[in-house]
Amino acid sequence: MRRREFIAVLASIPVAWPLGARAQRSDKVFRVGSLYMADAFKRFGFDQAFISGMHQLGYVAGQNIVYDTLHAAGDRTRLPALVDELMLLKPDVIATGEPIVPIVLSKTSTIPIVMFYSSDPVAAGLVKSLSHPGGNVTGVSMQWAELPPKQIELLREMLPKLARVGHLHDTRVPSAKMAEQLAREAALKLGIAYTPYYVANRSDLDRAFAQMEEQRPEALLFGAGSDLLAGLMQTIIHNTGRLGIALCVPDRNAARWGAPIGYGPALVDGYRLAATYVDKILKGAKPSDLAVQQPTKFELGINLKTAKALGLDVPPSLLARADEVIE
Repeated sequence: MRRREFIAVLASIPVAWPLGARAQRSDKVFRVGSLYMADAFKRFGFDQAFISGMHQLGYVAGQNIVYDTLHAAGDRTRLPALVDELMLLKPDVIATGEPIVPIVLSKTSTIPIVMFYSSDPVAAGLVKSLSHPGGNVTGVSMQWAELPPKQIELLREMLPKLARVGHLHDTRVPSAKMAEQLAREAALKLGIAYTPYYVANRSDLDRAFAQMEEQRPEALLFGAGSDLLAGLMQTIIHNTGRLGIALCVPDRNAARWGAPIGYGPALVDGYRLAATYVDKILKGAKPSDLAVQQPTKFELGINLKTAKALGLDVPPSLLARADEVIE
């Protein structure tokens, strides 16, 4: 039997129908297929955020919707077969992340696809434009490529004598080149040496940390939009801590997981926003007519315990701006 996970009614979600949703109820049972690159996305609660958003719109698992959710466990070679498995289930909508969307597109031009996240869907060729996607893909773009200059500024506040910053890049992420260019320019402006570390698999990451051990950058930017790096988050946090490197991750929640600083768009909000796209499509809207949305909220998280272990002196002004401080 194919590996398949059917999500039942989550214990943490109330089963009562919202008042606004009762009138929308029908005998139709919709099917939504989701595919995640790494099980880490489940651990971080992103899949539950999506289902919670759907529930708030009146969709209850086992009553008027079925969720078929698959995980590739970090193995990209499994993605084509898993996409085929989803297709056999005949979903009304497929919801997934940017790296998987091209594979889905190679299988169908008719099933609507909603992106939980993307770095630059136009550069990746997934949509014609943000305002007019023009095909069967729409969803959320996180503007990750534009984050490095702000992240370097934040690191400089924690490390006034910052002389060298490294940058982990997943070379398969379409916006990685733009992120590298902006990071280089920001570092140059501040008189900081910039060193990129290119990865496409776990072996590359091991080599990158071996290089860091020799070069000793004081800080490291975490390349955004990468399922590979997201799935190895704890490994990266552990290794940067071991080497005494201040890690900045483009997600506030990273501070909860042990990174000294996390700054970026509210990712959980992106998954909830994706639910609104699925809802509109299930009600008859066409993906080609639904503009891709960008984040309006950026969050800052600081882990004081990790910062102190790294010998970082977090200024009160930075703490005052943080949305969350872990002590």
